[in-house]
Amino acid sequence: MGDSDEQRSGTGSIRLDRRSVLASSAMVTAGLAGCLGDDDTTGEDGGTKTLHLLSDVQVEQAQQMFEDAFDDWAENEADTNVEPNFEYVPSGEIRNTINLRLSAEDAPDLIFTSVSYHAQFGLRGHLRDLEDIVPSSVPDSVRMNLDGREVYVPGNLQMCSSWYRQDVYEEAGIEWGTTWEEQLHNYEVLDEHLPDDQDPTLYVANGSHPYMIYGHYHPMLSNGSQFIDRDSNDEPPYPVVDQEPHRSRAIEYLEFLQDAYEYSPDSVNFGYGEATQLFTTERVMDTKYPARALVNSFNENPEIAEHVEMGRFADTPAMQAGESEYQIATIGEGFSVPTTDVGASNPELAESYIDYFMSSDYYVDFLLTVPLHRVPADLDILHTDRYQANEIVQASPEYVSYIEEMAEGARFYTSLTGKETPTTYWDPLIRGTEIGPSMLAEPMVGRMEPEEAVDRAGDRLREEIPQFEERFAE
Repeated sequence: MGDSDEQRSGTGSIRLDRRSVLASSAMVTAGLAGCLGDDDTTGEDGGTKTLHLLSDVQVEQAQQMFEDAFDDWAENEADTNVEPNFEYVPSGEIRNTINLRLSAEDAPDLIFTSVSYHAQFGLRGHLRDLEDIVPSSVPDSVRMNLDGREVYVPGNLQMCSSWYRQDVYEEAGIEWGTTWEEQLHNYEVLDEHLPDDQDPTLYVANGSHPYMIYGHYHPMLSNGSQFIDRDSNDEPPYPVVDQEPHRSRAIEYLEFLQDAYEYSPDSVNFGYGEATQLFTTERVMDTKYPARALVNSFNENPEIAEHVEMGRFADTPAMQAGESEYQIATIGEGFSVPTTDVGASNPELAESYIDYFMSSDYYVDFLLTVPLHRVPADLDILHTDRYQANEIVQASPEYVSYIEEMAEGARFYTSLTGKETPTTYWDPLIRGTEIGPSMLAEPMVGRMEPEEAVDRAGDRLREEIPQFEERFAE
């Protein structure tokens, strides 16, 4: 931190410049149109009030940052006596939990979760606009709007990148590729070079989209799929499943899935699954789920961590043809404050807490619970003494430089977006509802034909997200 930063004793909260932090860490959720601020505050009459936080953050150190920040805020800045009620639910339950609370008009005072979930319930008008605590200087690159209205979700980015095993690449006589063709060649070489029980990583992308949208690890990894080029329908998917009949079934399924992608909106993003632990073993040579896997290797297999290098995203065919710019899409997570009409009791206290948390060293420490995965949009934080003291940050200066270089082109994605009206990504078929992985498993084990699996996945998706049906039928 700079010499001008105010340092406190006790919990040691270092107050960053509030407007700078909130400006650059504001997450603008596409599709949150029609959300009006609610000035009415209901709550306890006198005495002690309760601040209810609902979150799907499962990392205990991150939860501790929320709670320690609350103690400091309540003691030093809250204008009334406040008790905490911090509720943590699994990520797979957060959406339903929010929906149930909103329906019962029993909403928490604030929510910390994925930007996508904020979008889903914000579309119904149940979020306060936090513009009052987010300055107008939010960079244009992280602004998104629908029908001219913006709603901010202060939090953090999760920048996409690639990490790979440099030693394995060197042993195979190859270098990290700068184009898709080079990377496909690398995967073919690795497929021959590696033992039978080791597979190259999954790679899924949309090469024609005007923004570079790359995925992280994908649930299909464990089922052996390798590459789907959504825009080259004359080319078969590139699988690396060796065993029959699983290989043939996977190819069939991916071919049908490839056809299904033709009906998805142009703005397609791809999610990640539960595969990060694989990076701590010899099985995974590179990953699109960057920092969590890197942290795992540092913590659990430091010998491998010594050989982990960052690889720049390879240029897509659209980029090589000059039809696409090099811009990085990110996922993100952050705070939102429900309106009082759905039961939130203390929205002003919630906003005060968010304001405090985002401008304190607790936020920096929260980012460092998974270094280089949770990324501050306020890039100045990357160079503070507190952030730089982390050993994984120190070991990865190239990633810090990469973040700074690409941040201007960052685009947040959510699971609800559209040019004119809210529409869904194809992503929920793949990740959000876990439909894709379960349906892929069915044909691979012979319980269902590939076309039936895709049809059933589509049916389930249409039941959950009605807006998708029109796009799917086009």
